[in-house]
Amino acid sequence: MRARTLWCLTLPALLVAETAGHTFLARAFDRGDARHGLLSHALAAYGPPLLAISALLAGAILWRRVLASFRAEGPQPLPAWRLAALPAFGFLVQEHVERLVIDDRLDWLTVLEPAVLIGVALQLPCGLAAIWLVRTLLRAAEQLGSTLAHRAARAPRRPQLFRLRPLEISAPRLPVLASQQAGRAPPAAA
Repeated sequence: MRARTLWCLTLPALLVAETAGHTFLARAFDRGDARHGLLSHALAAYGPPLLAISALLAGAILWRRVLASFRAEGPQPLPAWRLAALPAFGFLVQEHVERLVIDDRLDWLTVLEPAVLIGVALQLPCGLAAIWLVRTLLRAAEQLGSTLAHRAARAPRRPQLFRLRPLEISAPRLPVLASQQAGRAPPAAA
């Protein structure tokens, strides 16, 4: 898989999947915990611009994939399914960071909390859905490019109604007096 596809399409999709799973879990287990308020404030502040940038990058990557398929550069590799585990790992890291920021302590038993275990289990389907979506979009872009290439190859050439010829410009004719064929000119008055 090319690095651009990984960084610009797959990782933002996995980040959105992790954030969606984390938000769902925070609302399902709403205990008035200050840790989850930290996430909602960060999402409110930085979520829309990051989502817009991710969407623009995704559009550019998909357009690049359409062009590559149109030019018949060959099929490009798709993201691996094993990347679907990244949201679960990110969820665990985020839970530990939230505990460190709010409680000023790093507790390794955070992993054994029921909400965290459910969250990790919830992140796996979210990651799988994100990878499925990315793979589907990339395949659709390749299919679009190859379809456009086949249509362009099959399109009949239209005859030209008017053939444009290059404009022929001849050298300007100089009057006889302006050329040296006229002979000697009268003397100039001094």
